[in-house]
Amino acid sequence: MDIKKICAALCACVVCLCAAGCSKDSKDSSSATESKANVSTADNADSAKSEDSKGDESDTDSKVLNEQGELIKKTAAIFDGDYTLKTTCTEADGSKQEVVRAKKGGNIYLKVTSDIGTSGFIYVDGVGYDYDNVTGVYHKSDVTELDGVLESIVKQNLPRTYGHINSDEADDFDIEEYTYTGDTYITAIDLYFDKSDGSLKKYTQTFTIEGSDDTVSEYTVDELSGEADDSLFDVSQATSLVDFDSMSEDQRLGYCQGIFNKAGVTTDDLSAGGYQTDDLKTISYDSFVSLVYTYGYKSAQQ
Repeated sequence: MDIKKICAALCACVVCLCAAGCSKDSKDSSSATESKANVSTADNADSAKSEDSKGDESDTDSKVLNEQGELIKKTAAIFDGDYTLKTTCTEADGSKQEVVRAKKGGNIYLKVTSDIGTSGFIYVDGVGYDYDNVTGVYHKSDVTELDGVLESIVKQNLPRTYGHINSDEADDFDIEEYTYTGDTYITAIDLYFDKSDGSLKKYTQTFTIEGSDDTVSEYTVDELSGEADDSLFDVSQATSLVDFDSMSEDQRLGYCQGIFNKAGVTTDDLSAGGYQTDDLKTISYDSFVSLVYTYGYKSAQQ
């Protein structure tokens, strides 16, 4: 999928790490469920220590380097209770997405506004729904919780790293850096906190993928509070759409073709995504939405 679509899962946050390309049953970030990243620690500054610096002093330094910052722990604690988080994601190409994530009691709300429309996830009274206003469909989801960037870092006890911090902004912010490493990618997360009160102001994610240039997404924190409005948790915003999973095969084929025609998704696009027309009879909700966001509304995404 297009790299600009990564932001919404991420929206997540997520960290939502989506590989480029669209294959069958792939999960597009625009479906608005935040995936839980499999986290492994990056090599930290200890690997650069010389042989002469090893010993008791090196052990002490290592413990300091592997401690998580107090600012991230303080901020992540907000997500243990009710909260509302609003962010604006700006991609390297200048495109923007607004993300609202909230929790009250056991209920969860997520809404992503992109350049072509809105999508979201809502979980109320033990039942969750993915919904997408661009395609006009929803379906029941088995997701029961959403982990954002800060929570994932703290829950996984990811140690601080120091190889990517932008020193030019160190005078204006207290900066903490953490790094995810995967089989084919590295993601550096830089968190920028207000020097006066320690509040999170923004964070950046720098994706380093094998064979590609680094891609930077910046998230401005527009609001972070310890409360959530009851009006957010109205499931009708999802269930008023078409239930994608209830369609017969012929209904699903016709519906998909209608949306593809509207969005400008061609048969060549389907082929590039790994689909033939008959596959639309049994295509999943996630893959259908992914195809529209990846190949549709091209003028809006340029």
